[in-house]
Amino acid sequence: MSANIDTMFSVREVPWHREGQVLADYPGSWEAAREAAGLLWEPIANPVYKLDGIGEDGQPIYAPIPGWKDIVRSDTSATLALTRDSYTLINHAEMGEIIEAVLAQDNIKWETAGSLSGGAKVWCLVKLDEPIELPGDMSVTMPYLAITNHHDGGGACALRSTAVRIVCQNTFSAAELEGERTGTTFSFRHTSGWRDRIAEARQAVTGARRELAAYKELAEQLLGIPVTAQQRELFVRAFIASPPDGMISDRVLANVESARQAIRTILLSKTTDQVSDTAYGLVQAAGEYLDHVRRANSWETRLGRTLLRPEPLKAKALALVREITK
Repeated sequence: MSANIDTMFSVREVPWHREGQVLADYPGSWEAAREAAGLLWEPIANPVYKLDGIGEDGQPIYAPIPGWKDIVRSDTSATLALTRDSYTLINHAEMGEIIEAVLAQDNIKWETAGSLSGGAKVWCLVKLDEPIELPGDMSVTMPYLAITNHHDGGGACALRSTAVRIVCQNTFSAAELEGERTGTTFSFRHTSGWRDRIAEARQAVTGARRELAAYKELAEQLLGIPVTAQQRELFVRAFIASPPDGMISDRVLANVESARQAIRTILLSKTTDQVSDTAYGLVQAAGEYLDHVRRANSWETRLGRTLLRPEPLKAKALALVREITK
């Protein structure tokens, strides 16, 4: 597959990149979700060897290198990373174990899962199924819990909460809107004691619910702030600002106007037309532009923007809306 995706599934909704399996309903177990996501393989650790001389028969002699191991895929034996012995794998079966232990509930809704970068990075997304409905907005906001895992030594296995506006798939948590985290990310380092931290990890779910309540309060506040056509245009021009005089060219000006027009189009589209005359609509339009219209060099980049990291430009959108409407 292109866009840096190896394998993945999603439920009902076709992803923007139109790749992976689209399931009609939620997998009934993590094992079924793993299979749909192409994650039945596991990362495994092998010894690392070095050339240690030539035998009397002329054949090379290899000896293990102490303190190192080779992380490979169990299905293809492709190397994912060379790591120190202290690096403890958290495999795909254990990812499901983490989710099930943290949520401690039946009927977990496995929303998406997949593999990136040849298997070096994997993820799954779980719906908490506690929707928020806002006055004047026919769409719903859902809390999700994502677990992301690195098999290349590049990061921890982490739980993160995110709120997704289902109609246009914007990721717009209250923490991102405010530009700060609120304790809803929990990292399991790749060390032998990760299971001892399951109870602590439940705080991520508590934080997700707290964050969603904050999101609802903020959204209701923004929905109560009307904006005029003049204020909408002022927001668009401030959010996609003109470059400094020394950087202006016909091409740059065309790109700026194209980006501005994209936001104007979003404000007239069905994803925001119900709320486009409110401060909330401006923030949502900015989020849809950042997550789904702005160019991304890869699916991994887009996944990071929309799910895994706070997006500073979303905080900028909120600050601009407050400034324009105060």
